[in-house]
Amino acid sequence: MHGLIFFFLQKFIATSPSGGASLQPDGRAGQTSRPPTATERHLPSGVYPDDDAVAMLGTIADATGESLPDVVERFGEFLAPHLLNVAGTAVDPRWNLLDLIEQTEGIIHALVRTKNPGAKPPVLETIRHDPHELHLIYASARRLCRLAQGLIRGMARHYGEVVEIEETSCMLRGDSFCTFVVRTSAEDTGEHGGHEAETVMLERGGVGHGDSDNVVIRVAAEEPLIPRTIGGHRIVRLLGSGGMGRVWLAHDERLDRDVAIKVMLPAKAIEPTSRERFLRESRAVARIDHPHVVTIHQVGEEGGLPYLVMPFLEGRSLADHLRHEERLPIAEALRIAQEIAAGLGAAHAHNLVHRDIKTDNVILVGPARRVRIIDFGLVREASAPSHSLTLDGLVVGTPSYMAPERATDGDVDGRADLFGLGVILYEMLAGRLPYEGRSFVAVLAAIARGTPTPLADVAPEVPPAVADLVMRLIAHDPADRPADADAVATGLEALRRAVIG
Repeated sequence: MHGLIFFFLQKFIATSPSGGASLQPDGRAGQTSRPPTATERHLPSGVYPDDDAVAMLGTIADATGESLPDVVERFGEFLAPHLLNVAGTAVDPRWNLLDLIEQTEGIIHALVRTKNPGAKPPVLETIRHDPHELHLIYASARRLCRLAQGLIRGMARHYGEVVEIEETSCMLRGDSFCTFVVRTSAEDTGEHGGHEAETVMLERGGVGHGDSDNVVIRVAAEEPLIPRTIGGHRIVRLLGSGGMGRVWLAHDERLDRDVAIKVMLPAKAIEPTSRERFLRESRAVARIDHPHVVTIHQVGEEGGLPYLVMPFLEGRSLADHLRHEERLPIAEALRIAQEIAAGLGAAHAHNLVHRDIKTDNVILVGPARRVRIIDFGLVREASAPSHSLTLDGLVVGTPSYMAPERATDGDVDGRADLFGLGVILYEMLAGRLPYEGRSFVAVLAAIARGTPTPLADVAPEVPPAVADLVMRLIAHDPADRPADADAVATGLEALRRAVIG
């Protein structure tokens, strides 16, 4: 745990209702003239064992008769305003509570990860549905979800807001991560209400079959200016926007062909780590030469904004195809899955994990509907350490296709991509997803519990060998999934041949 927490923990103990109580050797509470800690060895700039902090908080719990989780949450409420002061200019004074929670991951990175690469702060990710409701995912080996709730309540008090926290899954109950729905009362936001001109609105469909899981960010105060050229290519029009960048349709005058250019958002490119990650990983993907992986023509930087140039693919996404077809013939579903697996095998051979395999990132090109995997924006090298430029463990992407380990601080390898492939194949065969829910966090909670509806129950016409492979691909434990994408591709092709006779 970061030494800064110990600094404020001393203050909390000193002001605790226990009055600085300690435990006597026989277990009875007693009084001392100073908090019963070994804090002399905890420097604010250091990183120390969690057990030290737990022991200190446990002393208060024993002295006051509270449960340890309640003390941890109360410490979070105490800690919140102090952390806001430490964050200083990293916190915009115009933010409200939910604005702050949305930006917490970036603040943690700026204040902790960049200065202490060995530190492992919690993983946080948010989805904002409206100005007064936010869905939060929290994961940490420390499992301090009660501390997180206390921090939220303490920050709400700081902002003068009334907050309601609904917990839908919890690591303390055996789930892989915690999910919260955080709501604030509109009438109590006061002067800290968000600035409308710069409000970030999230437009997304439902999380069931037939609706898009994409999160499209539209910033009212920053309509994109259409550049004339990027990397020597003439810009035609904007194709779309996402959380990391904008994609433009452009024309390559030299080779007389249309291309798609993905340009990193200015708000992301201003962070040196994010900019370097985009460039490094785009160059890594450019090394892949495979018919089922999108080709990267060029990687560069213009006006301080990194970009990559790709072919403009004539086709539609698998997500769009399924909106029209719902269920696919078994042989066709197996063919598409085989081509996805083959493309993933090529990426994995270069030690690259896509991390966001979903129907939106599979393009079906031409009349034959041949697969091209796109949007390697979340790709990372499988060997990258957790404190590297990739910020491994950050929960990004689409929940319905997300492997459980993606929302924890555990290792993520090619088996996470195969989980996404399994979800896609399940969806093509069953006309629905194996994990569904009414909200972002509800889907994540279902995945965390690892109890999908068996494919054989919802699509009994699917051959048992096919259903068995699908369920192995979406196994909760990565160790129970196939480990080799090429072997999966070979198996899928054999199953397809058996189906067509």
